[in-house]
Amino acid sequence: MRRVFRFSVSGWVRQDTPATEIRPFSYIIKIFSTFDADFILFLDVKFILKHSLFLALLVSGFVSQAQDDWNEPDTTAPAKSHKGFHAGLFIGAFWANGQTAYLYDGYGFDENGQRNSFNNSILYNQIVNVYGNGNNDMIAQLLNVNHTDWQFTQNDMPFNLRYTTTYLVGFNTRYRFRNKQHITININGTKLAVNGKFTITTNTNSGGFQTPGAASRINQFTIVGAEQRLMFQFGYQRILGKNEKVNFVVEGGLNIIMSKAQKNQALLYSDRNNGANNIAIDLMSVYNTPPYNYYSARYLIGVGIGAFGGIGLNLNLNPRYSVQLLYNPSYDRIALGYAPEFRLQHACGLRVYYNLSTL
Repeated sequence: MRRVFRFSVSGWVRQDTPATEIRPFSYIIKIFSTFDADFILFLDVKFILKHSLFLALLVSGFVSQAQDDWNEPDTTAPAKSHKGFHAGLFIGAFWANGQTAYLYDGYGFDENGQRNSFNNSILYNQIVNVYGNGNNDMIAQLLNVNHTDWQFTQNDMPFNLRYTTTYLVGFNTRYRFRNKQHITININGTKLAVNGKFTITTNTNSGGFQTPGAASRINQFTIVGAEQRLMFQFGYQRILGKNEKVNFVVEGGLNIIMSKAQKNQALLYSDRNNGANNIAIDLMSVYNTPPYNYYSARYLIGVGIGAFGGIGLNLNLNPRYSVQLLYNPSYDRIALGYAPEFRLQHACGLRVYYNLSTL
């Protein structure tokens, strides 16, 4: 008889089942089998992020079961093997380098694939010629000014664009070919958010909300972007130390990054009239129309390459389970935009392995 844990509304429940029952690791397989082809093609990291809480609960359940097995050893467990496959999950945080954040600054690319000038930029065209034209000036309505009392210049273009801290989750495997030495294959995914600011200037003769004596008023708005990344890592991992439970771990190898710019919006929001005149400009839609759709596929989707490393603590809970707390820097070339460069990025998190050779 074996002890297995099932997750129910009331929590993790232990029950005795025949030794042929499906092992706890099958929960991992079930989770990843629900991922559709879009995730495999890095087009839907959103699914994992939505279920990150469930993954955290799953990991805590694994650790809880492993601790119980450690306190009450299973006498039927097979003898320790120096070789075998291990598979598990990684959950952590990711800090992307801001070098490619300029993609979301509203300039866009021209028909030759070069960065637009200010007068030809997507954001300028949308604000001044589309939403701010004289026949129906939605910008003036938003700012509560006359059509001639606002201006959008190059100094108002987006600034201080940066990626925010986000999740990094994935399916990690390793093969132990020698005691404390492993070959690793990891698949990690994330969805990045980009935030920045831009402004629109209004003149002093434009209405009741101006500051007395001021030459102009600066109205600040937000520009946002979203980006998906899927990382394939092939590397080597080494456990350092002779302690049976806690040791240091180091790793490193090749990193292949699939990236896709997903969203770019200029948000012109105001509390006036309960937000009735708010505007959300979809800048990404421009790239879906000729001739920009060609450059969208070329500059907004790409496969880059880099190298990753890692250092942390390895905790062997029992012959079946091990947990690693890791810091993982990587030096990557993100293949987005017209001038990709190698830049340093950072991740840290928790990895849980299950030893498949004990099945």
